[in-house]
Amino acid sequence: MNIGNQLKNIRVFLGLTQEQFCAGIVTESFYSRVENNRSNISMEDLVEILNFHHISLYDFFISVDIKYLKKKIIQAFLDHDVSRLSEYKKLINSSEYDLEFKLMFAILNSTTDQLTNEFKEKAQGQLLQIGKLNEDSLFNINLLIPIIDFQSSQVLVNYLLKSDEIQEDNCLLIRLFYNAMLSFLGRCYQEPDIAEMKKGLKFLRKRSVTSSLYLENNLVNCYEYLLKRNYVKLDDTVEALKLCGYKKFVVNFEELSSII
Repeated sequence: MNIGNQLKNIRVFLGLTQEQFCAGIVTESFYSRVENNRSNISMEDLVEILNFHHISLYDFFISVDIKYLKKKIIQAFLDHDVSRLSEYKKLINSSEYDLEFKLMFAILNSTTDQLTNEFKEKAQGQLLQIGKLNEDSLFNINLLIPIIDFQSSQVLVNYLLKSDEIQEDNCLLIRLFYNAMLSFLGRCYQEPDIAEMKKGLKFLRKRSVTSSLYLENNLVNCYEYLLKRNYVKLDDTVEALKLCGYKKFVVNFEELSSII
């Protein structure tokens, strides 16, 4: 096993910087050399770093399990963190998930229009599996809504609206649900299908508002202001979100507001 590579894999999996991961046990510069295989770390320092992060030697010396990495990948997608997604892609030594990564990068980089119809059909055939709603199936719906035809996206969203399987205490599931709905609202406005957009907004407004959904609820507000052509409030909300570090989540509203 390459110790430096495995340390990097674990660190990326935890979403930590090199400084955070080495935790002052060794210097950041030395740790960086370890990850890049230019220095060797002592077993004593290795064990101390692992213990600091509650990682057993057994867990360290096995590969990162894709089952656990999948949640990290979904979170990076919801956070619009392309850089972290790129790191996670490197951790997977398999082409099995190439389609999902290609879709995620296309969605986050606003390049879905560059995907071929053949690829979109392949994605729909591979990912469209209507059944019990869980994190995996809802993640697939998130990947499909931006690329399939509008009528098909309506079918998926109506399925979501009728479902009673969205557990309020499952933060990741709730974020996936909101992300899917926000993506659909954007498509409704572009179509335009104002009736469907109003129905989606009405449904979201019935759900409980929590502080953990600050971003999502403000994005819902943006779509309401867009629909009502209240560009003053839209601009104010967009600017507030930018100040809170959410600039990458609001870049499409300027384009949408130009649609008549």
